[in-house]
This record gives sequence, structure tokens and C-alpha cells, in this order.
Amino acid sequence: MDMLSPDSRLRWLAPNLITAANITAGFLSMLAAAEGQFERSVYLLLLAVLLDLFDGKVARRLNVTSRFGQELDSFSDSLSFCAAPAFLAHRAILQSLGTIGVLVAVTYLLTGVLRLARFNLTADAHSKARSTNGVPTPVGAGYVMALVLMRDQISVPVAALVLLVVAGLMVSHLPLPEFRGKSTVTVALLVGILNYFAVVVWPNWYTVGWWNFWNVVILLVARGEDRRFQEAGSTS
Repeated sequence: MDMLSPDSRLRWLAPNLITAANITAGFLSMLAAAEGQFERSVYLLLLAVLLDLFDGKVARRLNVTSRFGQELDSFSDSLSFCAAPAFLAHRAILQSLGTIGVLVAVTYLLTGVLRLARFNLTADAHSKARSTNGVPTPVGAGYVMALVLMRDQISVPVAALVLLVVAGLMVSHLPLPEFRGKSTVTVALLVGILNYFAVVVWPNWYTVGWWNFWNVVILLVARGEDRRFQEAGSTS
């Protein structure tokens, strides 16, 4: 950092400020949940998810990717997409389960952190992989937010079970696609994000069902694109 020019320092600062805003949104979400303002907590987590989409892209666009940025991003994810969703889920849904509710929330928290630790050991700070193993923590947080918004439409035990399933998927080795520049998968992922906005605006079984159906479509599209990519590589 000391050897960077003033222009380089400004470029280096930009993505890290976005990550800092992510951390801030996650913390404010926890404060809102502590005050019982669960919808506001969800909206702040959604802001954190949107910020998380851009910090890495900005760093790569400005050519200032670094191990520091990757570590800072991981710390922000552990707060915004592990601790904050676990706290929100407990306050909004799981409290009535007593000790079991605490265990479910802690399980979600720990599996999210383990997922991030594994990612840090395998990811390249300077490039974006075509796929990732396990459900990313922002996606896991998305399911927590949907459960909170629909807490009056789903029983507490079922919500707890969903949280445990999501926790297991985060530490699984299920290959899931990442954004891939100008590709069909990227378009499908962007449509998936728009579908999730529909869940936030109109939280009901129809929007949630469509969002999950589209997630399956994304997996099928990615599988087809990967097959074509492998075939092109084998013939070149």
C-alpha cells in the first residue's frame, strides 16, 4: 500500500469502501433486528447483498485485486451473511423453540463461516472462477430473509428445518455457477436476482416458488454451458 501512487491508492480504496459499506449494512441489520424491526433488517441485508455483488467486480475492473481485499470481503460476508442472518432468524422466528432455536441459529452461523474459510483456501484473489462449491453465503442469507418475510405463512419447525437444509448446502460440495461475463449463465443469474426482488416486494408462495424454480433453471443452463465449454476445450 505504501508503494502505491496517489491514483492507485484511490482506485484501491474504491472497492474496499464498498466492502466497508457492506459491513455497515450488516451491522445496522442486526441493530434493526434487535429492536424488532424485522422488515427493515431484511432490507438492510438486501443492501449488503447488492454491495457484495460489486466490490469484487470494481476491484477487477480497476485492476486492484489483492489478498487484502479478499480477506476483507470474507470478514464482511461473515458478518452480513452469517452472523446477521443467524441473529435475525433467531429474533424473528426461532426464539419460541428455546435452546433448539439457538442451536439452529448457531449451526447456520458456523456453517456459513466454515464455507467462507474453505472458499478463502481455494479461491484466487485476482480472478473469478466459473463455479463455486456449496451455496454462497449471500444466497443462504437470501433464504433467511425470505423466511423472515414469510414468518406468518410458515410454521416455526418448518422454518427451522429449512435453515438447517440451507446450512448443510453451504458446506456441501454442490457445484454452483458464478457470474461469467457475457454469457447465458450471467443473464440467468441476473434474472434470478430480479426474481428475488419480487420475493422481497411480494413475499408469498408464488414468488418464492418461482424464484426456486428459476434457481433450478440456472443450474441446468450452467450445466449445458459447462458441457459446451469442455467440448470446445477438448477439440482445441
